[in-house]
Amino acid sequence: MVIEQIISRPQMSILTSIARINLFLAGVGSGKTFLDGVLSRHLISAFPEVKGGIFANTYDQLNTSTLFRIREYWASTGVTEWSRENPSGTYTSGKEPPGHWTKCRRNFDRFNNIVSFCNGGLIFTGSLDNAVMHSGKEMGWAILDETKDSREEDVKEIILSRLRQPGMFLVDGKIMNTGEQSQQWNPMYISTSPAKTPWIAEWFELENYINEISANIYSDKTFFEKEFGDKKAVISSTYHNVHNVGQNYIDNILQNNSEERGKALIYANPFVTTGGEFYSSFDRLKHVSIVKYDSSLPIHISFDQNSVPYNSASIWQVINDNGIWELRCVDEIALENPRNSTEEVCEEFKLRYPNHNAGLFYYGDASGHARHVSAAKTDFRHHYEVVEYKLYKYLVNDSDRTLINNPSLVLRRDFVNKEFEGKLPIKIIIDENCHYLINDYMYVKQALDGTKDKHIVEDKETGDKYQKYGHMSDTADYLQVELFKTYYNG
Repeated sequence: MVIEQIISRPQMSILTSIARINLFLAGVGSGKTFLDGVLSRHLISAFPEVKGGIFANTYDQLNTSTLFRIREYWASTGVTEWSRENPSGTYTSGKEPPGHWTKCRRNFDRFNNIVSFCNGGLIFTGSLDNAVMHSGKEMGWAILDETKDSREEDVKEIILSRLRQPGMFLVDGKIMNTGEQSQQWNPMYISTSPAKTPWIAEWFELENYINEISANIYSDKTFFEKEFGDKKAVISSTYHNVHNVGQNYIDNILQNNSEERGKALIYANPFVTTGGEFYSSFDRLKHVSIVKYDSSLPIHISFDQNSVPYNSASIWQVINDNGIWELRCVDEIALENPRNSTEEVCEEFKLRYPNHNAGLFYYGDASGHARHVSAAKTDFRHHYEVVEYKLYKYLVNDSDRTLINNPSLVLRRDFVNKEFEGKLPIKIIIDENCHYLINDYMYVKQALDGTKDKHIVEDKETGDKYQKYGHMSDTADYLQVELFKTYYNG
């Protein structure tokens, strides 16, 4: 691999990766497009018969930022654009290559958004603002710039599905251009500046490593890197590229932004608050831990009866320690179709807690009282009759703690945030495996009227439209408002 400039250890981690899907999430000024230049030059030099792709979110971004920086790197290594004035140039962009480049592909009516190299290499360039236009292309590798602003479906369903051209193979841990009996290798490189982007965090399972991420990114000596399955994630601060941008650049950003924004912009923390969060005081490091079910304590279960994307319940236990209530979320149930019913949620609870005998209290969405439902070949007036019927063996006196009317979203928002801030004698701890609830607390946004932003997504296979976030946190809201009504009403 040809590398003419000093590169950082985080960049080298990506350059030497043999994972198929790679994420470089780095602070501003970390040399992400420099890295893209190194990657693209190497791939074109080593595998000229394999077509590549370089994509940004808009053509303006592609031309004025992504390709501009990439071509700067190419030029620094002697790779320049051919013209009559520069006959020693080795690539053309947007036009047919010269006739004496005999290895070049020429079966295009137009060469718009095509970079051709004298060794036969070819790169498609394009914008993802109309990603479907790339659905007919076949490539062997792809580089995506500033993917924080890209749509999940464009990356996963269009670009990733185009990476199928043979020509690169993984042989004994090395990438070779031969090896028919070996694993075909078609890498995707995602480089992006800091952002709280739920689908990227979920795709690379960053939530599972939040403590490790925080322990490594706030230093100029360490960074986060993790390889699992077909993916590799690298998260690093701008300090690793200080020899290129200068200490003054970093100081200026830190001094003119809030501490939280500084953590994002310079240190690339993907979990900091970005403004507009409904649960603005939730702290993943403070409020999430390992929480175990205690068979000697009652269970508090709270329901939300949405069927899409799932029917849900959160499971809690509570203790009082010297006047401080500790509310522990020990488990959650989220059942998708065909098990997305209150009956199935109750059955799942029974499977998980067959021997629980310390009592159970149930809470939930007030509208569950107004919905007729059929379960177990029996008609019920509402969902909570199903709960009574299916969970009868766990119930005690006054088990029903469901609400008659749902509390104001704004009031319960303020109440829960006060709990998170420690302004009430209530400590909330959530088990690290309760991913739906944690994601709600991290990603639910606040609408202009102070309520939850009901952002709607569509399942392309079923056509169902639904709120991706907010359901599991609703169950938690219902429980906390009722369980701690003395503080809520006070």
